[in-house]
Amino acid sequence: MGFDSMDRKSFLGVAGGALLCTIGGKQYKVDSETDLAELSSKVAVPPKVAAAKNDPPLSKADIVGTRKEYWIQAEPVAWNPVPKHRDQMLGTSIKKTVGKTKIQAMAYRQYDANFSKPLGPATIPGPLLDATVGDTLVVHFRNALPYTVTMHPHGVFYSNEMDGSYKGYWSDPGGFVQRGRTFTYVWECPEGTQGSWFYHDHGPLDPTPLYSGLFGPLIVRDPDEPLPDREYFLGFHTFSPGLFPIKSALYSINGRAYTGNTPTMQAKVGDDVAMHVYGIDNDFHTFHIHGHRWQEPAGNVVDNKTFGPGDSFRARWIEDNPGRWLYHCHVFSHLHAGMSGWYIVE
Repeated sequence: MGFDSMDRKSFLGVAGGALLCTIGGKQYKVDSETDLAELSSKVAVPPKVAAAKNDPPLSKADIVGTRKEYWIQAEPVAWNPVPKHRDQMLGTSIKKTVGKTKIQAMAYRQYDANFSKPLGPATIPGPLLDATVGDTLVVHFRNALPYTVTMHPHGVFYSNEMDGSYKGYWSDPGGFVQRGRTFTYVWECPEGTQGSWFYHDHGPLDPTPLYSGLFGPLIVRDPDEPLPDREYFLGFHTFSPGLFPIKSALYSINGRAYTGNTPTMQAKVGDDVAMHVYGIDNDFHTFHIHGHRWQEPAGNVVDNKTFGPGDSFRARWIEDNPGRWLYHCHVFSHLHAGMSGWYIVE
């Protein structure tokens, strides 16, 4: 069932408290009685957006360094955060506590050049944007949702018009990509931008599309640093009963909740392992992985890292401890509401 044919309750849900959001500068409680498409249609189109009828072509002057190109579409997706219906850590069913977990969400999807064909399904999180210092990311974005959404990056360098954020009357076209429209973002990766980052919607309905799945990982690699043998990107976020027909919040990692549904990471003794972690909801979390520790840039050794909304970091080590390990958020209410997973070392 697509977003056009969905009734209000099938998308926004009937359970839980309302979520207070700002839409086009006005505050609304987003709940089962809220029609997002209608609210989105009432947001005034900024003058710069109205004047820009087409996505302007890029010139050679727009690109600095090596061009790294992506075609990304925002679209509706049928999603199940708990496809196995169980928490393998405790060996219990989650049906009684959470109820049905099939939801209608939003996601980014990667396409071949010129949007000729999809390269895979729409996923939560969206596809990895992978660059190296000296690259310029050229991201062709198309909106297939009935709402105005965008792509906004962390960590990289960009000019004002490539920000991808809604600024009311002063919004640029990249900060107000309407249904069926495209925009090409140009983000530079000079020295100093290397790191573990992410991207997300920052349009006029922010944060509802983000909470519904519009986010993904971004990395800028140091060319002098060897690639790891095993690499994982982990987004910590929440599916709220105010937005979806679930009985309680699902504290999730990469769109899934509860051990056995969240990503199961694997490695072998001797592997160089990197885990890139970011927070993309309203909460503070921690990243704790049993039986392991890593050194931060300042030199301190940690095994439990606290991070907040919009934070991102990398944990990296040489694997030396075989076994089936848990990784999870150490906020216990988050852990037991789904924010945990397996790390298996052979």
